[in-house]
Amino acid sequence: QVSLLEVVRVELSEAEHQIEEVHGTRVYRLRGDLLPLVYLHEQLELDAPDEPDVLNVVVLQAGTQVFGLVVDHISDTAEIVVKPLSCLLKKLGVYAGATILGDGNLALILDVLGLAKHAGVVVDTAEQMRRTVEAIEEQDESVPAQQFLLLGLGDSTRLAMPLQHVSRL
Repeated sequence: QVSLLEVVRVELSEAEHQIEEVHGTRVYRLRGDLLPLVYLHEQLELDAPDEPDVLNVVVLQAGTQVFGLVVDHISDTAEIVVKPLSCLLKKLGVYAGATILGDGNLALILDVLGLAKHAGVVVDTAEQMRRTVEAIEEQDESVPAQQFLLLGLGDSTRLAMPLQHVSRL
């Protein structure tokens, strides 16, 4: 629920006009902004649900990226205790843990950031850095190299400052 921003219910008749495809990615126009859509059944490799009357879009935030997760239906909220997963399931990257529901059934808890990475909505920071380094290496060698001081701010935010602007540490 920490990553949950809002829930949007889209009538199927409206969805045809509000869902577009941009560079092979389905997007939903939410209040003028394009929201990338991730279909949960596709990411979990489940059978497609029967043709619904409505589209349930759960608007989530993973890092700095906001995206819409299309789900079959929405249940009521509940207080739960999240149990850690075994190392085999952690490797999947889309589950954060598990819980036992009031009726005794087991429910897996989704990892929003892991799901966004799996769907390609959010690129891993290490992957971004690798691409940046590759792009720099491909540049013309006549461009002078520049040195930067890399600063870590908070949990995952980083800032680069040209070393020529640093007088002392």
